[in-house]
Amino acid sequence: MSEERRQHKRMFFSKKDGPVAIFSPPDREDEIVTAIVMDLSTGGFGLSIRKEEYRVTIGDRLILTDLKGLAGLQFIVNIETEVKWLQDYKNFDHILFGCEFMNVSESFRKGIGEFINSWINR
Repeated sequence: MSEERRQHKRMFFSKKDGPVAIFSPPDREDEIVTAIVMDLSTGGFGLSIRKEEYRVTIGDRLILTDLKGLAGLQFIVNIETEVKWLQDYKNFDHILFGCEFMNVSESFRKGIGEFINSWINR
C-alpha cells in the first residue's frame, strides 16, 4: 500500500468549471494575471494558465487579488503566494503550476479547511 504524499485534503476542479484566480506580480502591480484553479487545499492551490498569458517560474511571488466563481471563499484576497512547482509540457498550450499561501494565519487555513470539508461531506 502506498502512502499519501499530500499534507492537506484537496478540492479538485475541471479546467472547464474551475474558479478563476486573479493575480498581480508584486513588482508589476498594474499587470493582471488570470489562471484557472485546478485544486485547492489549506496550503495553496494548483493552477492552469495559457502559455502566452504569463511566463511563470518557480520562486515567483504572486499576489492573489481575487478568486471568482467559488462562493464562500471571498476571504481569499490579497494573499501572497509563491510558485513551488511547474509542469510545462512542450505540446500543451497550458502550464500547470502550484502556489503555496505565504504568511497566512491559522484562521485563514481553518476557513479553507472547513470549506473543503463541507464540500467533501456533501
